[in-house]
Amino acid sequence: MASAATAPEDGPAAGGVRLTIWGAGGSAPTGRAGRARFGGDTVCFEIRREAPGAPPLIVDLGSAARDLGRRLKTEALESGRPTEAEILLSHLHLDHIMGAPFFAPFYDPASRIRIRCGVSADPAFARDTLMAFAGPPIFPIQPIHLSEPAWDVFRPGESFEAAGFQVTPVALSHPGGCCGFRIETGEGAICVIGDHEHGDPAIDAGVAAAVEGAAVMLYDAAYDDADYERHRGWGHSTWSVGGALAEAAGVGLTLFHHHPPELDDDALDAREAAARAVHPRARLARQGMSLRLTAGRAEVL
Repeated sequence: MASAATAPEDGPAAGGVRLTIWGAGGSAPTGRAGRARFGGDTVCFEIRREAPGAPPLIVDLGSAARDLGRRLKTEALESGRPTEAEILLSHLHLDHIMGAPFFAPFYDPASRIRIRCGVSADPAFARDTLMAFAGPPIFPIQPIHLSEPAWDVFRPGESFEAAGFQVTPVALSHPGGCCGFRIETGEGAICVIGDHEHGDPAIDAGVAAAVEGAAVMLYDAAYDDADYERHRGWGHSTWSVGGALAEAAGVGLTLFHHHPPELDDDALDAREAAARAVHPRARLARQGMSLRLTAGRAEVL
């Protein structure tokens, strides 16, 4: 299994779609040796067609965005073309944006980047929040300003096109607001559900409709059932709820993410074994994991 810093090499252009898990952790990054197998960076996913020059669709800029940015910078130098990317921000909590100051394409004025966020109807809200975080006095310079990205908003249920994919946001239950995404790739749908706490009937019904028949679902399973009882109201779900949702919705493969930083590899291995014993088509996301989608099926590479 490759680490995020050395993501798998691109495969042949077979018309498929590649999903790369650059980071699968939540709340805070951890560099402990005990997280070598699952990885310690926070959430950042990349979705891209397997075709030369295809732009990436990036979901969230957690601490793993640093490694993804380095990869995109290398690609730009090798191809002689500036980085072109679409970024979806599920929300603006720290663990989902902390990689922004270190995302290399922001430092290149030639980069062509669009950032979308749905926590406010005003695109200036996300812009000002991210610029304030990735700038003085918190950060010594303001790299996002260098690339002058385009800023846009989205609303739950209203589809749009990004990086050649149709994206439909879905409202999630999380303090301060959050959106998940159903991403239609032409090779099967990828659904990103996180951060989300089950229990609101209307929101849960919307999530269930959004993930129906998806080839892959990435689901916030920060807790097991025992942990959840101690963290009600914190805005996260469990693998048991996510697994039941996947089975009811006919999801092909479920990847649980938002691993708490205090859990080491052994604890996460045990959690994965418990989850797979009940939900065989589910597993825990690992940093550096790469999947190829073709004809509605997901293959772990």
